Amino acid sequence: METSNYNKPKHKKKRVRNIILIVVGVLIVIRLILPYVVLKVVNKKLSEIDGYYGHVDDIDLALIAGAYKIKVIKLEKTGGEIPVPFFAADEIRLAVEWPAIFKGKLVGTIKVEHPVLNFVKGPTEETSQTSMDGDWRDVVDDLLPLKLNSFEINNGEIHYQDFHSDPKVDVYSDNIHILAENLTNEKNDSILLPSTVVGSADIYGGSATMNMKLDALNKIPTFDFNAELLNLNLVEVNDFLKAYGNFDVQKGTFGLYIEAAAKNNKIDGYTKPIIKDLDVINWKEEKEDPLPEKLWESLVGFGGWIFKNSSEDQVATKVEFSGNLDNPDVPVGVIIGETFRNAFIKALQPALENNVNIKTVGTDKEKKDGFFDKLFDGKKE
Repeated sequence: METSNYNKPKHKKKRVRNIILIVVGVLIVIRLILPYVVLKVVNKKLSEIDGYYGHVDDIDLALIAGAYKIKVIKLEKTGGEIPVPFFAADEIRLAVEWPAIFKGKLVGTIKVEHPVLNFVKGPTEETSQTSMDGDWRDVVDDLLPLKLNSFEINNGEIHYQDFHSDPKVDVYSDNIHILAENLTNEKNDSILLPSTVVGSADIYGGSATMNMKLDALNKIPTFDFNAELLNLNLVEVNDFLKAYGNFDVQKGTFGLYIEAAAKNNKIDGYTKPIIKDLDVINWKEEKEDPLPEKLWESLVGFGGWIFKNSSEDQVATKVEFSGNLDNPDVPVGVIIGETFRNAFIKALQPALENNVNIKTVGTDKEKKDGFFDKLFDGKKE
Protein backbone atom coordinates (compact mmCIF):
# COMPACT_ATOMS: atom_id res chain seq x y z
CA MET A 1 0.00 0.00 0.00
CA GLU A 2 2.82 2.38 0.81
CA THR A 3 4.44 1.65 -2.57
CA SER A 4 1.17 2.34 -4.35
CA ASN A 5 0.76 5.71 -2.63
CA TYR A 6 4.35 6.57 -3.44
CA ASN A 7 3.77 5.98 -7.18
CA LYS A 8 0.64 8.16 -7.41
CA PRO A 9 2.46 11.54 -7.70
CA LYS A 10 4.71 10.02 -10.35
CA HIS A 11 1.75 8.86 -12.43
CA LYS A 12 0.05 12.25 -12.01
CA LYS A 13 3.16 14.16 -13.13
CA LYS A 14 3.54 11.86 -16.12
CA ARG A 15 -0.10 12.35 -17.09
CA VAL A 16 0.21 16.16 -16.85
CA ARG A 17 3.40 16.06 -18.90
CA ASN A 18 1.73 13.95 -21.57
CA ILE A 19 -1.24 16.31 -21.73
CA ILE A 20 1.10 19.30 -22.12
CA LEU A 21 3.03 17.52 -24.86
CA ILE A 22 -0.19 16.64 -26.68
CA VAL A 23 -1.48 20.23 -26.44
CA VAL A 24 1.86 21.61 -27.66
CA GLY A 25 1.90 19.07 -30.47
CA VAL A 26 -1.64 19.98 -31.52
CA LEU A 27 -0.76 23.70 -31.47
CA ILE A 28 2.31 23.05 -33.60
CA VAL A 29 0.27 21.06 -36.10
CA ILE A 30 -2.40 23.80 -36.20
CA ARG A 31 0.31 26.43 -36.64
CA LEU A 32 1.79 24.47 -39.55
CA ILE A 33 -1.55 23.76 -41.22
CA LEU A 34 -3.34 27.06 -40.57
CA PRO A 35 -1.44 29.17 -43.16
CA TYR A 36 -2.47 26.74 -45.91
CA VAL A 37 -6.09 26.80 -44.72
CA VAL A 38 -6.11 30.62 -44.61
CA LEU A 39 -4.42 30.75 -48.04
CA LYS A 40 -7.12 28.54 -49.50
CA VAL A 41 -9.89 30.65 -47.93
CA VAL A 42 -8.35 33.92 -49.17
CA ASN A 43 -7.94 32.63 -52.72
CA LYS A 44 -11.52 31.37 -52.67
CA LYS A 45 -12.77 34.83 -51.61
CA LEU A 46 -10.74 36.49 -54.37
CA SER A 47 -12.13 34.10 -56.97
CA GLU A 48 -15.68 35.12 -56.03
CA ILE A 49 -15.27 38.74 -57.22
CA ASP A 50 -17.51 39.04 -60.26
CA GLY A 51 -15.55 39.54 -63.49
CA TYR A 52 -12.13 39.15 -61.87
CA TYR A 53 -9.72 36.40 -60.89
CA GLY A 54 -7.54 36.88 -57.83
CA HIS A 55 -4.63 34.88 -56.49
CA VAL A 56 -2.26 35.03 -53.50
CA ASP A 57 1.11 33.24 -53.55
CA ASP A 58 1.69 32.84 -49.83
CA ILE A 59 0.46 33.83 -46.36
CA ASP A 60 2.42 34.29 -43.13
CA LEU A 61 0.67 34.17 -39.76
CA ALA A 62 1.71 35.93 -36.56
CA LEU A 63 -0.87 34.63 -34.09
CA ILE A 64 0.59 36.31 -31.01
CA ALA A 65 0.71 39.67 -32.80
CA GLY A 66 -2.82 39.17 -34.13
CA ALA A 67 -1.67 39.70 -37.72
CA TYR A 68 -1.12 38.00 -41.03
CA LYS A 69 0.68 38.91 -44.25
CA ILE A 70 -0.59 38.31 -47.76
CA LYS A 71 2.39 37.92 -50.07
CA VAL A 72 2.26 38.68 -53.81
CA ILE A 73 -1.38 39.28 -54.66
CA LYS A 74 -2.79 39.81 -58.16
CA LEU A 75 -6.30 40.65 -59.30
CA GLU A 76 -6.92 40.25 -63.04
CA LYS A 77 -9.96 40.90 -65.18
CA THR A 78 -11.27 37.66 -66.67
CA GLY A 79 -11.44 37.31 -70.44
CA GLY A 80 -7.74 37.46 -71.20
CA GLU A 81 -7.82 40.61 -73.36
CA ILE A 82 -5.95 42.93 -70.96
CA PRO A 83 -2.20 42.28 -70.50
CA VAL A 84 -1.85 43.90 -67.05
CA PRO A 85 -3.60 43.09 -63.75
CA PHE A 86 -6.14 45.51 -62.33
CA PHE A 87 -4.38 45.36 -58.97
CA ALA A 88 -1.17 43.84 -57.67
CA ALA A 89 0.88 44.21 -54.50
CA ASP A 90 4.05 42.72 -53.04
CA GLU A 91 2.63 42.44 -49.54
CA ILE A 92 -0.48 43.30 -47.53
CA ARG A 93 -0.34 43.18 -43.74
CA LEU A 94 -3.63 42.96 -41.84
CA ALA A 95 -3.49 43.25 -38.08
CA VAL A 96 -5.24 44.12 -34.86
CA GLU A 97 -4.42 47.67 -33.76
CA TRP A 98 -3.12 47.07 -30.25
CA PRO A 99 -3.12 50.68 -28.94
CA ALA A 100 -6.87 50.81 -29.59
CA ILE A 101 -7.43 47.57 -27.64
CA PHE A 102 -6.02 49.19 -24.52
CA LYS A 103 -8.72 51.85 -24.97
CA GLY A 104 -11.43 49.20 -25.15
CA LYS A 105 -11.87 49.14 -28.96
CA LEU A 106 -11.23 46.20 -31.28
CA VAL A 107 -10.18 47.69 -34.62
CA GLY A 108 -7.82 46.76 -37.43
CA THR A 109 -5.10 48.22 -39.60
CA ILE A 110 -3.90 47.46 -43.14
CA LYS A 111 -0.46 48.20 -44.58
CA VAL A 112 0.18 47.68 -48.30
CA GLU A 113 3.67 47.49 -49.83
CA HIS A 114 4.19 48.44 -53.49
CA PRO A 115 0.60 48.27 -54.73
CA VAL A 116 0.06 48.84 -58.46
CA LEU A 117 -3.32 49.91 -59.85
CA ASN A 118 -3.80 49.74 -63.65
CA PHE A 119 -6.64 51.59 -65.37
CA VAL A 120 -6.90 50.60 -69.03
CA LYS A 121 -8.86 52.32 -71.79
CA GLY A 122 -9.90 50.23 -74.76
CA PRO A 123 -12.37 50.33 -77.66
CA THR A 124 -14.64 47.74 -76.01
CA GLU A 125 -15.70 46.80 -72.50
CA GLU A 126 -13.66 43.61 -72.77
CA THR A 127 -10.48 45.58 -73.51
CA SER A 128 -11.16 48.25 -70.87
CA GLN A 129 -10.39 48.17 -67.18
CA THR A 130 -11.71 51.28 -65.47
CA SER A 131 -13.47 49.94 -62.38
CA MET A 132 -14.18 46.74 -60.50
CA ASP A 133 -17.57 45.21 -61.27
CA GLY A 134 -17.78 43.16 -58.08
CA ASP A 135 -17.99 44.61 -54.58
CA TRP A 136 -14.38 44.41 -53.38
CA ARG A 137 -15.35 45.93 -50.04
CA ASP A 138 -17.09 42.68 -49.06
CA VAL A 139 -13.82 40.84 -49.70
CA VAL A 140 -11.89 43.29 -47.51
CA ASP A 141 -14.49 42.85 -44.75
CA ASP A 142 -14.08 39.08 -44.96
CA LEU A 143 -10.27 39.27 -44.86
CA LEU A 144 -10.27 41.74 -41.96
CA PRO A 145 -13.39 41.10 -39.84
CA LEU A 146 -12.72 44.23 -37.79
CA LYS A 147 -13.53 47.88 -38.28
CA LEU A 148 -10.71 49.44 -40.29
CA ASN A 149 -9.16 52.25 -38.24
CA SER A 150 -6.02 52.99 -40.24
CA PHE A 151 -4.29 52.07 -43.46
CA GLU A 152 -0.98 52.88 -45.08
CA ILE A 153 0.27 52.56 -48.66
CA ASN A 154 4.00 52.57 -49.38
CA ASN A 155 5.73 52.90 -52.77
CA GLY A 156 2.48 52.68 -54.74
CA GLU A 157 1.86 53.19 -58.46
CA ILE A 158 -1.20 54.23 -60.47
CA HIS A 159 -1.19 53.75 -64.25
CA TYR A 160 -3.53 54.93 -67.00
CA GLN A 161 -2.87 52.84 -70.11
CA ASP A 162 -4.22 52.65 -73.64
CA PHE A 163 -2.82 49.81 -75.74
CA HIS A 164 -4.95 50.74 -78.76
CA SER A 165 -4.08 54.43 -79.19
CA ASP A 166 -1.39 55.81 -81.49
CA PRO A 167 1.03 56.21 -79.85
CA LYS A 168 0.34 53.79 -77.01
CA VAL A 169 -0.20 55.53 -73.68
CA ASP A 170 1.10 54.71 -70.21
CA VAL A 171 0.72 57.70 -67.89
CA TYR A 172 1.59 56.95 -64.29
CA SER A 173 2.41 58.26 -60.85
CA ASP A 174 4.81 56.41 -58.57
CA ASN A 175 6.37 56.55 -55.12
CA ILE A 176 2.85 57.01 -53.74
CA HIS A 177 2.50 57.17 -49.98
CA ILE A 178 -0.89 57.44 -48.26
CA LEU A 179 -1.58 57.32 -44.54
CA ALA A 180 -5.12 57.35 -43.11
CA GLU A 181 -5.64 57.39 -39.36
CA ASN A 182 -8.42 57.36 -36.75
CA LEU A 183 -11.08 56.29 -39.28
CA THR A 184 -13.25 54.85 -36.51
CA ASN A 185 -12.52 57.78 -34.19
CA GLU A 186 -11.07 55.38 -31.64
CA LYS A 187 -9.45 58.39 -29.96
CA ASN A 188 -12.97 59.64 -29.14
CA ASP A 189 -12.17 63.09 -30.48
CA SER A 190 -15.06 65.53 -30.16
CA ILE A 191 -13.90 67.63 -33.12
CA LEU A 192 -15.94 67.80 -36.31
CA LEU A 193 -13.30 66.12 -38.51
CA PRO A 194 -11.46 63.53 -36.36
CA SER A 195 -9.96 61.42 -39.16
CA THR A 196 -6.94 62.36 -41.29
CA VAL A 197 -5.57 61.30 -44.66
CA VAL A 198 -2.23 62.56 -46.00
CA GLY A 199 -0.54 61.58 -49.23
CA SER A 200 2.37 62.27 -51.55
CA ALA A 201 3.54 61.04 -54.95
CA ASP A 202 6.00 61.66 -57.78
CA ILE A 203 4.79 62.29 -61.32
CA TYR A 204 7.03 63.06 -64.30
CA GLY A 205 9.57 65.24 -62.57
CA GLY A 206 6.88 66.83 -60.41
CA SER A 207 5.46 66.12 -56.99
CA ALA A 208 1.94 65.85 -55.62
CA THR A 209 0.73 66.23 -52.04
CA MET A 210 -2.70 66.06 -50.43
CA ASN A 211 -4.11 66.67 -46.98
CA MET A 212 -7.59 65.76 -45.85
CA LYS A 213 -9.52 65.90 -42.61
CA LEU A 214 -12.85 64.10 -42.55
CA ASP A 215 -15.60 62.49 -40.54
CA ALA A 216 -15.24 58.95 -41.84
CA LEU A 217 -18.24 57.72 -39.83
CA ASN A 218 -20.66 60.22 -41.34
CA LYS A 219 -22.74 58.77 -44.19
CA ILE A 220 -22.92 62.25 -45.75
CA PRO A 221 -19.45 63.25 -47.06
CA THR A 222 -17.96 65.68 -44.55
CA PHE A 223 -14.39 66.77 -45.23
CA ASP A 224 -11.82 69.53 -45.67
CA PHE A 225 -9.39 68.81 -48.51
CA ASN A 226 -6.49 70.40 -50.35
CA ALA A 227 -3.99 69.11 -52.89
CA GLU A 228 -1.10 70.41 -54.99
CA LEU A 229 0.63 69.14 -58.11
CA LEU A 230 3.89 70.97 -58.80
CA ASN A 231 6.17 71.08 -61.86
CA LEU A 232 4.90 68.16 -63.93
CA ASN A 233 7.11 68.07 -67.04
CA LEU A 234 4.70 68.17 -70.01
CA VAL A 235 7.34 66.87 -72.43
CA GLU A 236 7.25 63.53 -70.60
CA VAL A 237 3.52 63.10 -71.29
CA ASN A 238 3.78 63.81 -75.02
CA ASP A 239 2.44 60.35 -75.89
CA PHE A 240 -0.75 61.20 -74.00
CA LEU A 241 -1.02 64.66 -75.63
CA LYS A 242 -0.33 63.21 -79.08
CA ALA A 243 -2.84 60.36 -78.69
CA TYR A 244 -5.76 62.43 -77.36
CA GLY A 245 -4.98 66.04 -78.28
CA ASN A 246 -3.13 65.44 -81.55
CA PHE A 247 -0.30 67.77 -80.54
CA ASP A 248 2.89 67.64 -78.51
CA VAL A 249 4.99 70.16 -76.65
CA GLN A 250 8.62 71.21 -76.78
CA LYS A 251 8.67 72.41 -73.19
CA GLY A 252 6.37 73.37 -70.35
CA THR A 253 5.36 72.47 -66.81
CA PHE A 254 1.93 71.86 -65.35
CA GLY A 255 0.68 72.65 -61.85
CA LEU A 256 -2.69 72.07 -60.21
CA TYR A 257 -4.10 73.47 -56.98
CA ILE A 258 -7.31 72.19 -55.39
CA GLU A 259 -9.27 73.11 -52.29
CA ALA A 260 -12.65 71.63 -51.38
CA ALA A 261 -14.82 71.24 -48.31
CA ALA A 262 -18.19 69.56 -47.78
CA LYS A 263 -20.82 69.18 -45.07
CA ASN A 264 -24.61 68.83 -44.88
CA ASN A 265 -24.67 67.69 -48.54
CA LYS A 266 -23.11 70.99 -49.67
CA ILE A 267 -19.70 71.54 -51.24
CA ASP A 268 -17.47 74.53 -51.96
CA GLY A 269 -14.13 74.58 -53.70
CA TYR A 270 -12.00 75.33 -56.72
CA THR A 271 -9.37 73.84 -59.00
CA LYS A 272 -6.62 76.02 -60.43
CA PRO A 273 -4.58 74.57 -63.33
CA ILE A 274 -1.47 76.53 -64.34
CA ILE A 275 0.82 75.86 -67.32
CA LYS A 276 4.21 77.59 -67.38
CA ASP A 277 6.82 78.08 -70.15
CA LEU A 278 4.59 76.42 -72.75
CA ASP A 279 6.02 75.83 -76.23
CA VAL A 280 3.72 73.71 -78.39
CA ILE A 281 5.39 73.50 -81.80
CA ASN A 282 8.79 73.81 -83.37
CA TRP A 283 8.51 73.77 -87.17
CA LYS A 284 12.11 72.66 -87.67
CA GLU A 285 11.67 69.58 -85.50
CA GLU A 286 8.23 68.62 -86.88
CA LYS A 287 9.10 68.07 -90.55
CA GLU A 288 7.57 64.58 -90.63
CA ASP A 289 4.18 65.66 -89.30
CA PRO A 290 1.39 66.06 -91.90
CA LEU A 291 0.25 69.60 -92.68
CA PRO A 292 -3.19 69.35 -90.92
CA GLU A 293 -1.44 68.24 -87.74
CA LYS A 294 1.04 71.11 -87.99
CA LEU A 295 -1.81 73.56 -88.46
CA TRP A 296 -3.64 72.16 -85.44
CA GLU A 297 -0.49 72.40 -83.32
CA SER A 298 -0.05 75.97 -84.51
CA LEU A 299 -3.61 76.77 -83.45
CA VAL A 300 -3.04 75.23 -80.01
CA GLY A 301 0.19 77.16 -79.67
CA PHE A 302 -1.52 80.38 -80.76
CA GLY A 303 -4.27 79.85 -78.18
CA GLY A 304 -1.61 79.35 -75.52
CA TRP A 305 0.12 82.54 -76.65
CA ILE A 306 -3.11 84.58 -76.64
CA PHE A 307 -4.05 83.54 -73.09
CA LYS A 308 -0.52 83.63 -71.69
CA ASN A 309 0.39 86.13 -69.01
CA SER A 310 3.65 87.44 -70.46
CA SER A 311 5.20 88.62 -67.20
CA GLU A 312 4.71 85.22 -65.53
CA ASP A 313 4.91 83.16 -68.77
CA GLN A 314 1.87 81.13 -67.76
CA VAL A 315 -1.56 80.06 -69.00
CA ALA A 316 -4.01 79.58 -66.15
CA THR A 317 -7.61 79.60 -65.03
CA LYS A 318 -9.62 78.91 -61.91
CA VAL A 319 -12.67 76.65 -61.85
CA GLU A 320 -14.90 77.34 -58.85
CA PHE A 321 -17.70 74.99 -57.80
CA SER A 322 -20.35 75.11 -55.08
CA GLY A 323 -23.81 73.83 -54.27
CA ASN A 324 -25.27 70.37 -53.69
CA LEU A 325 -22.84 67.45 -53.70
CA ASP A 326 -24.77 65.55 -56.36
CA ASN A 327 -24.96 68.54 -58.72
CA PRO A 328 -22.49 71.35 -57.91
CA ASP A 329 -22.71 74.61 -59.86
CA VAL A 330 -19.74 75.44 -62.12
CA PRO A 331 -20.30 78.85 -63.78
CA VAL A 332 -18.74 78.84 -67.27
CA GLY A 333 -18.52 82.63 -67.24
CA VAL A 334 -16.25 82.50 -64.20
CA ILE A 335 -13.88 80.04 -65.91
CA ILE A 336 -13.58 82.20 -69.02
CA GLY A 337 -13.28 85.36 -66.94
CA GLU A 338 -10.48 83.88 -64.82
CA THR A 339 -8.61 82.83 -67.98
CA PHE A 340 -8.77 86.33 -69.47
CA ARG A 341 -7.97 87.93 -66.11
CA ASN A 342 -4.84 85.79 -65.73
CA ALA A 343 -3.74 86.70 -69.26
CA PHE A 344 -4.42 90.43 -69.35
CA ILE A 345 -5.01 91.85 -65.85
CA LYS A 346 -3.46 89.90 -62.96
CA ALA A 347 -1.71 86.55 -63.01
CA LEU A 348 -3.17 83.77 -60.90
CA GLN A 349 -0.74 82.78 -58.16
CA PRO A 350 0.67 79.23 -58.33
CA ALA A 351 -0.31 78.35 -54.77
CA LEU A 352 -3.21 77.30 -52.60
CA GLU A 353 -5.35 80.27 -51.60
CA ASN A 354 -6.41 78.83 -48.21
CA ASN A 355 -9.87 80.41 -48.46
CA VAL A 356 -11.97 77.23 -48.51
CA ASN A 357 -12.66 75.27 -45.33
CA ILE A 358 -15.41 73.41 -43.52
CA LYS A 359 -16.62 76.60 -41.82
CA THR A 360 -17.29 78.42 -45.11
CA VAL A 361 -19.39 75.66 -46.73
CA GLY A 362 -22.94 76.79 -47.43
CA THR A 363 -22.38 80.34 -46.18
CA ASP A 364 -23.69 83.25 -48.21
CA LYS A 365 -20.98 84.69 -50.41
CA GLU A 366 -20.88 87.50 -52.90
CA LYS A 367 -21.45 85.68 -56.17
CA LYS A 368 -19.49 86.62 -59.26
CA ASP A 369 -20.91 84.26 -61.84
CA GLY A 370 -20.43 86.32 -64.98
CA PHE A 371 -17.53 86.85 -67.33
CA PHE A 372 -17.10 90.55 -66.52
CA ASP A 373 -17.62 89.98 -62.78
CA LYS A 374 -14.52 87.83 -62.65
CA LEU A 375 -12.56 89.75 -65.28
CA PHE A 376 -12.70 92.96 -63.26
CA ASP A 377 -12.75 91.39 -59.79
CA GLY A 378 -10.55 93.66 -57.73
CA LYS A 379 -9.70 91.12 -55.04
CA LYS A 380 -6.10 90.02 -54.78
CA GLU A 381 -5.39 86.44 -55.65
